[in-house]
Formats: sequence, C-alpha cells, structure tokens
Amino acid sequence: MTILSPSPFAIDPEQILHLILEALENVVEYDLAVILKLVNQDTLAVEQARGRLFFQELQNYQIDLKERQDIAKILQQQRPVLFDKEDTHIDTYHDILELPVDHSCMFVPLHLQGTPLGVLTLDHQVCDMYSASTVRFIDTVAKLISIIVTQSRSSRELLSVQQRLTQERNLLLQEKSKHFQDVIGGSAVWQTVLDAARLVAVSDLSVLIQGETGTGKEQIARLIHRLSPRADQQFVALNCSVLSPQLAESELFGHEKGAFTSAYTQRKGRFELANGGTLFLDEIGDLPSELQPKLLRALQEKKFERVGGEKTIYSNVRVIAASHVDLGLAVQEKKFREDLYYRLNVFPIALPPLRERKDDVLLLAEHFLSQLRAQPYYADVHLSSQSVDCLQRYPWPGNVREVQNIIRRSALVAGGKRIDPEHLALKTLQPQNTLNEAFSDSEYPEQKKEHEKLQPLDTVIRTHINKALRLCNGRVYGKNGAAALLNLKPTTLQSRMKKLGINRE
Repeated sequence: MTILSPSPFAIDPEQILHLILEALENVVEYDLAVILKLVNQDTLAVEQARGRLFFQELQNYQIDLKERQDIAKILQQQRPVLFDKEDTHIDTYHDILELPVDHSCMFVPLHLQGTPLGVLTLDHQVCDMYSASTVRFIDTVAKLISIIVTQSRSSRELLSVQQRLTQERNLLLQEKSKHFQDVIGGSAVWQTVLDAARLVAVSDLSVLIQGETGTGKEQIARLIHRLSPRADQQFVALNCSVLSPQLAESELFGHEKGAFTSAYTQRKGRFELANGGTLFLDEIGDLPSELQPKLLRALQEKKFERVGGEKTIYSNVRVIAASHVDLGLAVQEKKFREDLYYRLNVFPIALPPLRERKDDVLLLAEHFLSQLRAQPYYADVHLSSQSVDCLQRYPWPGNVREVQNIIRRSALVAGGKRIDPEHLALKTLQPQNTLNEAFSDSEYPEQKKEHEKLQPLDTVIRTHINKALRLCNGRVYGKNGAAALLNLKPTTLQSRMKKLGINRE
C-alpha cells in the first residue's frame, strides 16, 4: 500500500495566507487585517490575522451570522464594502476590540464560483485611509485568497484520506515488519505500547512518552515516525538535558549571523530542520524554564523567529516529547509549566520497566546477539542454559539499555563463543554477596505491588475531553477547536459531552 507523503518543499496554505497579509501590508497600510473562514453556514472563524492591533484572543474569535445579519447580507451579495465615516454600522469586532468611531473599515467577501468561503477585513484607526481604487485592488487579492482557502479545504480532505490509508496499513503490519525492528517484545504490556504507537501515528497529535531510563523512549518515538504519513521526512532528535540556557534557544529555533558573539553564520534550529517531519525532544523536563514559553508558542502557532531575527518562520512539525521524570509531579512542584505540559501531553504513552515484562528479556538478548553474529568474530556466540536462567532472574534496573550493554560485554569476554554466568558478571552489579541475594524480592518490593485498578471507560473519556477543551479554551468548532484536536465531528463531540455531563469551561 502506497502512502502519499507531503513534499518537504510544499508550503502550507495557512502559511501562504500569512505571507499574503505580510506582503499586503507593504502595499496597503492597515492596523488590522483578518481572514475569516466560513466553517459552517452560520459561523465565521478567524483563520489568519496580522497588524498592530492584533492580540491573541482574536485568534479564536468567531462570528455568529444568525446574530450578525448585516455581515451575512454582505456575504450573500459577494461585493466588497468600504464603510464611509457617515455610515451607521456595527464594527466587525465590536465585542472584543474598541476602534475610533470614524475609523477606516473595509469588508471583502471571499467566494469562488458563487460559493461563499469567508471574508477579508481591513481596519485602520485613521479616517479615510482607503479609496475606491484600493477597494478594487483588495478585491483582486481576495480572489487569490479564495483559491487558497479552497486549496486548504482540499488539503485537509487529502490528509484525512491519507490518515485512513496509514491507519489501515498500520493495522495490517506484523511485528516482524522492518517498522518494528527496534522495538522487540511479545509481552502483553509491551503490545499495549505498540498498539498505542500504531493508533497515534496516523495523527499529528503531540505525544508525551514517559518511562524509566533505558526503557526505549526514543525507539518508540522513531516507531511512531516510521508509521506516520511523515515517514519519508526528517526525524530530528534533541536531548534537552544537554542544553545550556545560553544556547538552548539557538538549538531549537536557530540564529542569525551576528546574533551573539560566536554567531559567525546563520544557523537553522531543530524546528526548522524538522519541517515536514518529526521533532523528538528527549528529557523535556530539563528544558530551561526561560525557554518553555517560547516552545509553547511554537507548538500553538507553528511559527517562531530565529535568535537575533525579526522574520517569522513557519514550521510544519509533529512534536514527540519524552521524560524519565513524572512531568505531572514537576508541574505540581512548579518546575515545569502547566500549559506546556498539557500541550505536550495530548496523547500520553507510559513505557513499562523491563522488570514488568520479564518475558521479553530473552527476546531482547537474542536480538542483540543476532546483531553481533553479523560480525565474523561473534559468528558462534550463544547463551548457555545457566546464563538464560540468570537473565530471567535478574531485575534489570537499567532496563533494555542494560541488556544491550551486558550482552555486548559478555560476548566479548566469552571470546565470541558460549556465554556463561561468569561472563555475564551480573553479581558484580549488585551490592549483595551472592547471586541469590542479588535477585531477592525483598530488594524490589515494587514487584509485589498490585496494578492500579482500571478506571471506568466513561471516566477516561470524560477526562480526555475535558483536557482537550482546556487546550482549546472551551472551543469546540474550527481548526483550533476540541473536535479537530480529537479528530471527531463537532456534532459527535457535543453529543458525547451531553451524554457525559460535560460543560464548556
């Protein structure tokens, strides 16, 4: 099955709209330019906005055409309107933005072959800024914007088909497929992780992978990338724990020449390098606190500026983050931003430690041995029955990474032949005097703890919907609404909210 992947050179329609507004400002002066898209027959929602009067709340602004019959009428007439200072009319954004009574205001419907698509509005605080010739020019620009809005709709429909094809392929893929070559395991708890990776791969949702050191967080992130429509594009990894506060912003967003003392040339950051692909932020809990709000903005708005630069850069990136610490606890302790946590934790995946998937130990050991056998020196390397027993009894505090390291070391010590317990040297890794003491259950009381009881399904769904509503500021409809985030029809989401007794916050 062939899966279409986006070209790394393709420009997102939203980015094109932003560039048009940016270029328009060089020709026609405005304090606020807004493109609103018709999301259904009765609602206009802000798609792009720019200008000195722009503020964040405007990004989620919607107009109910049932209440604004004046705007609905202009949409139907499909002709641009320049309001004269003598005209009596209600400002487009009267309920969130206060403008002078005699300010300049232009309202241009967007339509294609008679089909209404939305509107373009231009506002300036100074009176009589726009002439009839300006209106004709903006009407021409509006025709171009209408084509792009239509293209945006077609792109979303294509993406939906692409996601369905990818999901069908993922369900058909077997664990023996090359896609799963680095995520070895057959235990039930590990299959749950792989199923979660299959499920989330088809979407662009942010993923937060949490688990102990050595459990395979980067391998799962790479699996999600391989199973996604972005598989043909870049997978860019960045370990946040090695970033210094001084250079962290440059690593993420790049810098311009001369931005600081050692910036001798322009440099692209990881967000820019990962455009069209996946950005993996490992140990996200160690990200410097001063950089966290900038990362949040890049995730929310898909745009940023290089250090020392003024030009806004768009980046179509899917972000997967990972941490070995409990980020929820870090939020409670004020060590990590709560809003950034919720933005990253849209789809959480918890990786089990190896002591909870003991059935996978021998599979992992054999996997690492088979890799070694590809080298002539290790062609005959194998485990003795006593070594097999030791591997199964050992608690593996270092998880999968420890298995890999021990197999590599013991194969070398064994001369590439049979690996015996003395070659494994597991005893030396524990403070106890005997091998049996090293495997004592009393040293690992967590193994005896019972698993937490599963919550009722309605409770899990209610929690997930509430989280989505918080992320979207209570908004259900539109591209930035909870329905789009959850990949549901707005009517379906509202039905579930009603059933579960969920009210918009």
